[in-house]
Amino acid sequence: MDRTFSIQTIGCKLNQFESERIRQDLVRGEWEYRRFDEGAAVYIINSCTVTGRSDLRSRGAARRARRVAPDSFVVVTGCYAETQPGRLAGMNEVDLVVGNAEKDRIPDILEGIASGRSPAEARGLAAARRDREEPRPPIDGLLDHARAFVKIQDGCNASCSYCAVPLARGASRSVAPGDVLAQVAALLSAGYREIVLTGVHIGRYGADLLPATTLERLVDLIFDETPLPRLRLGSVEPTEVTPRLVAHARDGGRLAAHFHIPLQSGDDAVLRAMNRPYRTDTFRETIELIAGENPCAAIGTDVIAGFPGETGESFGRTLALVRDLPLAYLHVFGYSPRPGTAAAAMGGRVSAVEKKRRSRALIDLGAAKRRAFEESQIGTEHLALVEGLARREPRFARALTGNYCEVLVPRRAAAERSLLRIRVARRSNGILYGDVARRGDDRATGETELG
Repeated sequence: MDRTFSIQTIGCKLNQFESERIRQDLVRGEWEYRRFDEGAAVYIINSCTVTGRSDLRSRGAARRARRVAPDSFVVVTGCYAETQPGRLAGMNEVDLVVGNAEKDRIPDILEGIASGRSPAEARGLAAARRDREEPRPPIDGLLDHARAFVKIQDGCNASCSYCAVPLARGASRSVAPGDVLAQVAALLSAGYREIVLTGVHIGRYGADLLPATTLERLVDLIFDETPLPRLRLGSVEPTEVTPRLVAHARDGGRLAAHFHIPLQSGDDAVLRAMNRPYRTDTFRETIELIAGENPCAAIGTDVIAGFPGETGESFGRTLALVRDLPLAYLHVFGYSPRPGTAAAAMGGRVSAVEKKRRSRALIDLGAAKRRAFEESQIGTEHLALVEGLARREPRFARALTGNYCEVLVPRRAAAERSLLRIRVARRSNGILYGDVARRGDDRATGETELG
């Protein structure tokens, strides 16, 4: 086997972090990384199964790999590989299916196969080797990302009736605080100025550790022990947003003024059927707490349209709640039955046509809210991270504010990964433009000048 490989990641930031760990382990083992369309001997597809569309994209990636390199060895890992291994193993394009429990062993499995062992033999040897090994070193960056992701937690103990993630990733498991700090320090040394804490259920961080700890204590620890200029949180449940976390995100704080708080439905009966651990009044109180503390904070949410049993009246209550609250954006999902979940067996299915109509109404509302939020930022100043060149406007660079607005700034004043103090000047054709007020972080290192 030629020692060349490529990886495609489907889905969440957690998958992206795990793909990068696999990539760096292989590179350290003297494998050559190639872009997907360049052709490689091995293709690794890190799959997702949050929705039916995610399953489709995962299968499509395997087919595309075989088209690009007809003689390649295709490995599918990730959540879809964990929950539907038989479906993937039956595909002509897939040579090996590796579930989440074995994902970290992929570099060792490929070493075994490259040396002439069968996949089964390679898997057995990889399992024994990983069980004896010391913890691997932290990753030193994420390819093609100006922001870095740090995995602090995996798995979930919740039992939301629509969600297959606990089936795919198991019980909640937290990364030790010392290991999180080591990973943050490594990324800081590599020149990253913003880090995003990610996991399946990060609001439950530390509950399984001895001694137990919490997400807010981890944030305190990162701020106390490192000079990280900006930290951003992944999704946090409404019941797990604490006043201290909100206070950290005040103007000028090192925690980004950006909270993603899943709603899923604005109807209490539907929330009960979803087995969500809160009701709409709790969600409303959480959003109002954040907005009251910092009116410039970006608050986003997830909403599922067409859950079994959702009536027109139920959906109307969701639409009204979302319309009334100071939300900056929505992620909208049409309900997709996941094999093995309680909701997959529920009656009261919403027709595909009606599900699409409800999704469109939410998407349109989300677009209006995003537009209003961005327009409200004109004239305000922010610390913004330069992510790279603007895609269609070569005179500008893309900068991401703490409150999750992409603003185009003159590229001559911007270096990738630098933090700049910018002023939002205008919005034109759905794009925010700004001016650089001054440099925001004189400690930045490892920057690459833009063009």
